[in-house]
Amino acid sequence: MKKWKHEEEANLFVTINHEQKSVPKNLLDDLEGELKWGSDKPVEKIGAIAARLINVLNNDIGDPFYGKITRQGIPATDTTCLTVPALKEGLKKSGLLGKSIRSYKTYSPGAFSGSTDSETLDRARIALNHFFSLIRENAFDEWERGRKGFLCTNVGVQGYTLLLASLVSYMTENKKIDPKELTPQEVIFEIKAYANPVLKWVSTAKEKDFESRFKVQFGSGGPREYYFRLCAIIKSEFPGFTPEGMDDWEAERSEEKVETADKRLKEINIWVQKYIFDKFKQLYGTDGDTYWEKGVTDNKIKTEAYSKSQDEEYESRLPLENYLEFIQYKKIIEHKQNWPHFRTVFNIVQPGDKGIAKNIKWMDRINELRRIPAHATEKRQYKLEDYDYIDFVYEKLTENL
Repeated sequence: MKKWKHEEEANLFVTINHEQKSVPKNLLDDLEGELKWGSDKPVEKIGAIAARLINVLNNDIGDPFYGKITRQGIPATDTTCLTVPALKEGLKKSGLLGKSIRSYKTYSPGAFSGSTDSETLDRARIALNHFFSLIRENAFDEWERGRKGFLCTNVGVQGYTLLLASLVSYMTENKKIDPKELTPQEVIFEIKAYANPVLKWVSTAKEKDFESRFKVQFGSGGPREYYFRLCAIIKSEFPGFTPEGMDDWEAERSEEKVETADKRLKEINIWVQKYIFDKFKQLYGTDGDTYWEKGVTDNKIKTEAYSKSQDEEYESRLPLENYLEFIQYKKIIEHKQNWPHFRTVFNIVQPGDKGIAKNIKWMDRINELRRIPAHATEKRQYKLEDYDYIDFVYEKLTENL
């Protein structure tokens, strides 16, 4: 009867979640620790342990998270700024409390999993308090700055939680020790040597150093970026420390790759423009603007180019084709009057495509990629597949030209 009542409460909670749009997510995540506790479903099991864990960490007097986590109905402050949904997301991604595998039907224990949910809660509580105490002890002022700093923030704590999971995995691989057979204190003791590069760094870093290394964009990609930047510090002393995804992360930020991609995008732009207008001059002659007037049939494109040219001093003005955007080249190329003249060079079938009458979708993708160097931000960066795509288009154009 008691179990039936518990399930009924959980179902009611789900109904409220779906039908009452005004229920704050922070409250839903907080309640999950009560309503889903003891669930046999792996996703609910992990979510409930994580939610209850966050609650007990917030109430552990003297420990790192005491009073740092916001509660529903109580305004956040600079020091009480961590949120339940963000911390819960970090715990779930870390796998420290276990993972849901085989189409979410099977529970796979994590480093701090115990024989019961309560034991898992206790083990994780001790481990997280010990691990984050090391961080706080080595950078107390920065930790206490809360959201004005770079440690005790949603992004920072998620990043360090992911790091803890990777350090435990590294310890397991190197020392052949199963963390589930150790006490939480022993686990933290075993990984401390691997964590020392980060602890040393935070202990001596100034505010400007934190800002330079960890000022990452907030959002879904922020914790991952923060985490890999921590991993890079450790890898500098432990070259074998390469958590899953780090090789790709490093490759995406390879200075040589970035420079090559930037250079090739610039050359692609130059090649496309030069070929188009050399062809127009060949077809319509170079007398005055005849090649421009007859080749560019879209009046809107002409007007926009002319308007941009007026922003420069008369003596510095260039021929109008120099004021076109890359995506406008596509419109010029695909016009039915022009396509026969450009098909042999610009008709590029993309990998995986069967090919159609006009294969110029690559110009849309290149146009998007050109925004990365043109409007550089921390969040707008090349992905590994972007490098491959740029190389593909570059080589095809080289061959066709």
